[in-house]
Amino acid sequence: MAFDDLPPLPPIPGIGTLRPDAGDYHAFALEESRAVATTKRTVLDLAYGPDYWQKVDLYLPDDPAARDVPVFLMLHGGGFVRGYKEWVGFQAPPITALPAIFVAVSYRLAPTVKVPVIVDDCFDALAFVWRRIGAYGGNRDRIFVGGHSAGAIIAAYMALRREGSLIRGMPSDVIKGCFPVAGVYNLDPTWLPRETVLATVFPQLFERAADGLAYSPINHVAGNTTPFFVSWGDRDTPYVIASSEALVAALVREDARVERHVWRGFGHFEAHKALAHANDPWVATLKAWMTAA
Repeated sequence: MAFDDLPPLPPIPGIGTLRPDAGDYHAFALEESRAVATTKRTVLDLAYGPDYWQKVDLYLPDDPAARDVPVFLMLHGGGFVRGYKEWVGFQAPPITALPAIFVAVSYRLAPTVKVPVIVDDCFDALAFVWRRIGAYGGNRDRIFVGGHSAGAIIAAYMALRREGSLIRGMPSDVIKGCFPVAGVYNLDPTWLPRETVLATVFPQLFERAADGLAYSPINHVAGNTTPFFVSWGDRDTPYVIASSEALVAALVREDARVERHVWRGFGHFEAHKALAHANDPWVATLKAWMTAA
């Protein structure tokens, strides 16, 4: 089973100071996701590539006869150097109840690979789902993508850089809506404060500092037509808040639907935990957009 062979999390220097609540969040996410995976209809560890990390988990509607349902791909966080798809399954129940299919995505991590490969993995996972999800009752023309933290950065980049979909044989508008949560959308090393997880791991992510600019979603907003729902907590770190506000400001100047949500009193991890609740505004918005697609 997917939860039984997870490698240990590699250390991040200073994470105890930078994200002191990370350990509690990791334990919560794994425990709650395991509980969901053992009680709901799932297909775990579907491989979209040969590497251990190139897998997805499908959380399916309770009704086996459900067909033509929308699909939501969720990318986990972890600063690009740690994390599991098993961190996000706990948020599946209100989505599968729509009904819809919830897909938890795993991808290779730094320093084993760099950010271009990490992003390619996520595009490959999307292509795998697009080609195969019909066999599980999903509609490949109703796919939405989201992510938390590092996963939010990747999700936003994928929605804005449509070339990644086109070169894999998918339509340019395969992503019908993007739902990034608590991301940092400017990876310019001269902008990132030194006291951040991303700055700490930056040398492991990119071959050159200029690559940080190339893979910053904020630099690819021009001409966007993908709907975005950007969310963060008002007790997150200043650079997450500033980056999220800047992304929204840039997106609203383009020809696409853009909405934002700020959780009052929530920090970085509380924002992700909120996604397990059916009455949360983020969940309600995702369900409404998927229903209308």
